[in-house]
Amino acid sequence: MRTSLLPSLLVLASVLGCGGTPAADTKAKPAEAKPADAKPAEAKPEAKPVDAIHFDITLDKSGVLARAASTLETSEQISTPALKEHLATVSHHSEKGPSNEALCTHMTALLGADAPPAVDCAHALEHQRVNLGPEVFAAVATCVTDARTKETLLRCEDAEKEAEKLLHEKKHGDGLEEATCLKLFTHFEKLAMEDAGDQSKAVEEVLEEVRGDVLTSCAEQGTRAEVDCALKAKTMAELGACDSTLL
Repeated sequence: MRTSLLPSLLVLASVLGCGGTPAADTKAKPAEAKPADAKPAEAKPEAKPVDAIHFDITLDKSGVLARAASTLETSEQISTPALKEHLATVSHHSEKGPSNEALCTHMTALLGADAPPAVDCAHALEHQRVNLGPEVFAAVATCVTDARTKETLLRCEDAEKEAEKLLHEKKHGDGLEEATCLKLFTHFEKLAMEDAGDQSKAVEEVLEEVRGDVLTSCAEQGTRAEVDCALKAKTMAELGACDSTLL
């Protein structure tokens, strides 16, 4: 038989009505106010912004020949002694700096899983060498090799893009015609391939990769004097003697 709760509730009601002690107030007491002189928590100092990197484009002293030669001179795919020797002077001795492959090895170590395939990295540097010229690219190479973190490396890449943009905006060549530049590229490629011997295919692959950059650099940074000299050359040794410095 089920027991009713009603008698218990009536007893409780009579106790309260006769002056019994009411149940304790279950409402929470308001928190005591803190003393007026309580010090607020000290704010953490803001992190200092990282200084941006910029490359000095006034270092650029290269015409189109130096740009085209430097991207060949610094590829480990090309090791023909004669060609390397003939490229050295005209490329403003780009061989003294790190190769594309060496730079890519360092960049891959910093980028980790975000690193592009080695061949894509090498192609990207080939384009940069033509667009920037040996002098400005030397600063990029130093920035890359000095980088010890991914964040610093990415700042180097941002600065490289900025330098390319500024050089495109501030043309300092002779404004050569497209047909002249195409004739120069074809002649340079022919002589370089002949000089490379059994590595002629590698030379062709590198130059065809940067064909568009060489033609643009010719129009923007090339000089008529270097182009006239190059077109008269019958061998890479003769072309290598042409002055590839901006006048």
